[in-house]
Amino acid sequence: MELTRPGIVKITEALVPLLNRMQIFTSSGNFTAPKTGDYLVICIGGGGGGGGGGGGDSSDANGASSGDGGAAGEVMFDIVSLTAADIVSVTIGAGGAGGGGGAQNNSGSKGGIGGGSSFGSTITSGGGYGGNYGTDKQSATVYGHRGVHGGGLGGGAAGARSLNSLANGNNGSAGIGPGSGGGGGGGSAGGGSNGGNGGDGEAGIVIVLW
Repeated sequence: MELTRPGIVKITEALVPLLNRMQIFTSSGNFTAPKTGDYLVICIGGGGGGGGGGGGDSSDANGASSGDGGAAGEVMFDIVSLTAADIVSVTIGAGGAGGGGGAQNNSGSKGGIGGGSSFGSTITSGGGYGGNYGTDKQSATVYGHRGVHGGGLGGGAAGARSLNSLANGNNGSAGIGPGSGGGGGGGSAGGGSNGGNGGDGEAGIVIVLW
């Protein structure tokens, strides 16, 4: 049996004994190698935040569009050779901040980019991009779109989409699981109401197995 990810590493049954031990990093710190040999290191960067929903516009009976969900952080893994007592710096990327929802007649803000995670200078995974913002004066989407590989759920547009129904957009959910993107904020319904905020992306993670 082989588990492969083209261009990065091939894991075969001969490497299974490496998986008997592990250390998981959810915050930055140092890894001290307990033995001389090979280590399987998995890095996931922080997810991007979702975009904010657009603000409602008094001249648009359709309400505003929802923001897109943020993309998940990049996943990288490789085999690293270390000597016993080697100390390796581990960095955990923060999730990107969700974009703010727009006020009346204004678009929302784009979600922030997630921070990268790394294992020394050997392996680096980039953070996910923030979701695009929702705009005013456009037909509302019922839910914000998921980002590419994003884990957060989009916030729904609140209330009926009509000029006389004033309702703020729902906030997007935070990312679900390490390195996942936040959900997009919902667009507002009708004029005089605000778009929902995008959810924050989740921080990354580094897993070391030997």
